[in-house]
Amino acid sequence: MTSLLDKISPETAPHKHYVGFRYAKPLTEDSLLEMEKDGVENAVGFSQYPQFSCSTSGSSFNALYRYYRKKEIPMKWSFIDRWSTHPKLIECFADLISKELDTVPKEDRNDVVLLFTAHALPMEAVNRGDPYPAEVAATVLGVMQKLNFSHPYRLVWQSKVGPVAWLSPQTDDAIRGYVDKGKKNIMLIPISFVNEHIETLHELDIEYGKDIAMKIGVKNFRRVPAPNDHPSFIEGLADIVKTHLNNNEICNPQLLLRCPLCTKVIHLMYIGINFKREAGHIKRIENCKVTVDRIRHCIPLGGAVHESAGGKMPAISKSFK
Repeated sequence: MTSLLDKISPETAPHKHYVGFRYAKPLTEDSLLEMEKDGVENAVGFSQYPQFSCSTSGSSFNALYRYYRKKEIPMKWSFIDRWSTHPKLIECFADLISKELDTVPKEDRNDVVLLFTAHALPMEAVNRGDPYPAEVAATVLGVMQKLNFSHPYRLVWQSKVGPVAWLSPQTDDAIRGYVDKGKKNIMLIPISFVNEHIETLHELDIEYGKDIAMKIGVKNFRRVPAPNDHPSFIEGLADIVKTHLNNNEICNPQLLLRCPLCTKVIHLMYIGINFKREAGHIKRIENCKVTVDRIRHCIPLGGAVHESAGGKMPAISKSFK
């Protein structure tokens, strides 16, 4: 992605990527230390969750604050927090679905039910106003529009943990429910995941595919791959960063909006930059002394950032000393 970014945005080159995980190596703190050693002057915190949640992207951004709250911040930061309807993401998923549909026997192809499956969220967070369910639904709608609504579809939720109420219906319950209704051609689309990991390779493929679907009479079970290194996906990532840099943005205005029923306070950071709102964007207007300003934001849900996804947040950096 950074190689492509160098080509399409030479005015902001060179670009280098760093990967920071919350619960797997390389940890966010280790990547930040590496960036400091490399002399990075400008960095973009680029969440690899297309749809924003306070428990995923928000939690990763807050990890940056916790790292810097007692030390000087040596670089200027901006943030890309969501990109759920980017045309290239939509194009990527539509292409992957179309290719997977081609593997279904022709006589069954039109009867396939598309189940878009996303990581669930506790209803406590949903009821506070977390934007995640709406943003996942927006991705689903975009993909179905690209497919001209060729097949019936539903949005379902996976990976529930513990006894409290989560978003539903759960993916495994939906598979059972449709089989009971005579729908025996099922395709799962991991719409909130951008790469393969335990919740696709094991939960979807093994737990839902082999352990459930094949045992309850599903005739054709298919699982669409995650975007991974799909060309449209990589092009989309590069375009998102290029647009962000060209607009001289600090962040999407949505990132500043606290969920309506959140009662907790946590900090995100605006680092070394004065900013103003202009035409819906938060823009840089001048350099200033490095500071951390406190703003209100939803507190991340403990444990809701799943270890298998790693709490992903690469930093795209430019302007090396």
